[in-house]
Amino acid sequence: MTTSTDAVLSVTGSATIRDHAEPPAAGVLTVKLVTKDGEVLAAVAVAATEADTPFELTVDATLAPTPGGLRLWAMLRTDAGVWGTPELVTLREELVLSRVDG
Repeated sequence: MTTSTDAVLSVTGSATIRDHAEPPAAGVLTVKLVTKDGEVLAAVAVAATEADTPFELTVDATLAPTPGGLRLWAMLRTDAGVWGTPELVTLREELVLSRVDG
């Protein structure tokens, strides 16, 4: 979800693990808000203790005048492995993480 005031753009959502029946052991979810070109506008790291981990990013609205052009990148690191987004994800898509460490 994207909300905006004149000064701040907020992006909230949750990251979900694909192909995993049980949530992995607790870990850290890192999410970055980027432009189509990959410039990082905001980032957050949160403790991940569930299969669906909520996050919130805020950015100066003048840096993101066209929210439709923004993308998300995410990585979940746990003792059981690493999951992430192999491609940048639009704000309209679900943030689904796939295993990236074999």
